Amino acid sequence: MQLKYAAEKNLELVKENILKVVQTCPIPDLHDIQLEFDYGKNTKRYACANKTQLGGIMVPYLQQSYLDGDKWICYEPGLAPDPKDCLVYSFGISNEWSFDDAMDKYGCQVRLRYAGELDGGEEGSDWASWVMLNEVYSFDPTMNLPNFKRGSNIYFKNLGLEGYKGTLPEREQSKVDTLGNIMRMLGHEGRRIDYLKIDIEGSEIPALEQVFSDAPHLLTQVSQLGMEVHPGIYSVDGNLDKTSKYYRVWRIYHLLECLGFQLIHMEANRNPPTQF
Repeated sequence: MQLKYAAEKNLELVKENILKVVQTCPIPDLHDIQLEFDYGKNTKRYACANKTQLGGIMVPYLQQSYLDGDKWICYEPGLAPDPKDCLVYSFGISNEWSFDDAMDKYGCQVRLRYAGELDGGEEGSDWASWVMLNEVYSFDPTMNLPNFKRGSNIYFKNLGLEGYKGTLPEREQSKVDTLGNIMRMLGHEGRRIDYLKIDIEGSEIPALEQVFSDAPHLLTQVSQLGMEVHPGIYSVDGNLDKTSKYYRVWRIYHLLECLGFQLIHMEANRNPPTQF
């Protein structure tokens, strides 16, 4: 009991220290919108020697087409998901499964539970007998589908990521929850998330703000984050104060840096109607 208490006490201390890092993180002034547009050029990047796109489909627009839904991943040793033991969360599907299918094909495996737990036995010391299952968790509350298993290893959850637990505005059937609650529900507290994909049409801002405010230690368990941001269309007389979406995205970028994240890839949306 003393060892358990000490471990819990140390964990709480780690959480407190990570929260202090976030609370004291310096956020540069966003006095010119060009600073945000040029963030990918001006910030320090991680020079990943082996990065590639996963997923994506060609979307037609007028006489052209563009690739949408793809995410970049670094395959360097220490960063690449280990096919023998990895966990992927994919938030935002909208019936476009290319990224999830690609991660499934890659062969992500997680340690689900010890063998004794599966056959009704007691937890023992034989931790070598873990049962290995391929698992990619895909989330979207807007597709009007029940929870189901896709193919061999993808587990769809009719649930979305937000900064609160409840339902989406004007979508009472679309349930959402926080990252911490979802990880707890799935039994992934303390587990490393090898890749966290977030493409949720604007909800990424309040969802990440909630994590930074209440549980920033969760992001230290994430190895790679692939995210599409949606700050909206900016006008020349737009607001850049701390309530604006552009400033809130700017703040998220720098808080991620303070937690140790480094950029490996950034590009403008290739969809012509929404480019900025």
